[in-house]
Amino acid sequence: MLPAWIISLPLAAAVLTVALPKTGDWAGIFTAILTAVTVAALGHEVLVRGAVQMHIGGWLPPLGIALYADGLSAAMLGVTALVAGCITIYARSYFGASAVSRRFWPLWMFLWAALNALFLSADIFNLYVTLELLGLSAVALVALSGTADALRAAMRYLLVGLTGSLIYLTGVAFFYAVTGTLGLNIKVTVGSAPASMAAAFVLMAAGLILKNALF
Repeated sequence: MLPAWIISLPLAAAVLTVALPKTGDWAGIFTAILTAVTVAALGHEVLVRGAVQMHIGGWLPPLGIALYADGLSAAMLGVTALVAGCITIYARSYFGASAVSRRFWPLWMFLWAALNALFLSADIFNLYVTLELLGLSAVALVALSGTADALRAAMRYLLVGLTGSLIYLTGVAFFYAVTGTLGLNIKVTVGSAPASMAAAFVLMAAGLILKNALF
């Protein structure tokens, strides 16, 4: 249940801060503490038992959504919890009780939930979904101030991100056509993979490069 809680805590905080905007800063701090504790518990479980996998609602893939945590994902979740916790503390003093803070907290909590879901995704289509949720939250945060420069930057980011999404999704289609699965646990021997598999990886990598603005 720990992987689900790591996603659910900031997601619930996002809903709460929409319903009760004045509680945004305290909800953010409380969520940061709870999420950090849950991530630490998951890291301990991975260290003791090895990789942790769960299926949402008990439904097995491809009908259900699988969450998977190994050493790498636990480490990424830990780094995210540390950085996000620092951002949350800083944002509380930076925004104060301004009107902007009421828009910031739901978006920030939603972005954090999407980022945690990204690290726990067990297949490449759910990676795509979480990347889209992450990108939309980030675009809204870029435009948060409402100035012309912020809106212009947000629109550029949105267009580049959508282009990257289309390229990535094309790579996912190639991947599924070759393997018949979307899971990340397949094994491909170098030299034996068809050209379409190489094309899938190139397209997905190019899409991620665009979405992450690596240029």
